[in-house]
Amino acid sequence: RIGIPHCPICGREISKQSVDVIVDKVMALDAGTKIQILAPVVKGRKGEHQKELDSARKSGFVRVRIDGNLYDLSEDIKLEKNIKHNIEIVVDRLVINDDIRSRLAEAIEMSSTLTGGNVIVDVIGGDELLFSQNFACPEHGACIDELSPRMFSFNNPFGACPTCTGLGIFLKVDPNLIIPNKKLSIREG
Repeated sequence: RIGIPHCPICGREISKQSVDVIVDKVMALDAGTKIQILAPVVKGRKGEHQKELDSARKSGFVRVRIDGNLYDLSEDIKLEKNIKHNIEIVVDRLVINDDIRSRLAEAIEMSSTLTGGNVIVDVIGGDELLFSQNFACPEHGACIDELSPRMFSFNNPFGACPTCTGLGIFLKVDPNLIIPNKKLSIREG
């Protein structure tokens, strides 16, 4: 409508994508391409994350990718608590063909539900595709509101500068006007 928002951290275009749009983009990959749908539940956070791993086990998931390595959830996984980790639950593994559309949509919806709208499609032997159902950078999580005309109006609180509130000037105290004679104490004058 007005412009194209970009992530303030990496400059990547930010867009809101529905499940159908994500499915269409994934289905556009070559037939026979192997993919796995991942739910990024932990992004660059320190800790052992046993709660997240236990929750994934209880939900019936079998595999998890931690810091780029695949693990079976039946294993006893111990993480170093002072190191930042990335944990992605493997929701489904698929091979692209015409018959997987509904299964792919279910996997994307499940990933989105687990993460609050983020989905990673790992193309085996290729790049990862990052998607978000929110106006947020899928990599950094930088959230923005949908662009609207009021964001570009200084007369509107949504578009006004937070420092001057749209006035172009900001008020501050001048110490020379408060204490005209610095040689006197406050009581004297």
